[in-house]
Amino acid sequence: MRTENYITIRTYHDHILGELMIAALRDAGIKTFQFEGSRNILPNDIFEIKVHEDDVDIALEILESKEIT
Repeated sequence: MRTENYITIRTYHDHILGELMIAALRDAGIKTFQFEGSRNILPNDIFEIKVHEDDVDIALEILESKEIT
């Protein structure tokens, strides 16, 4: 997957929370790309969520609404 047009919109240290947020974005029809830090050091390394640059605003709105609840 080419990721040069994908922008990191959130970084989580909780893998489960990151997966839940990606699921919310995908349910809304937003294509996501996730980057997980090396899993051989710690099981809950940095978990980055990237979305296409055209979807940044709506993706942030979705994440912010999910983070509040």
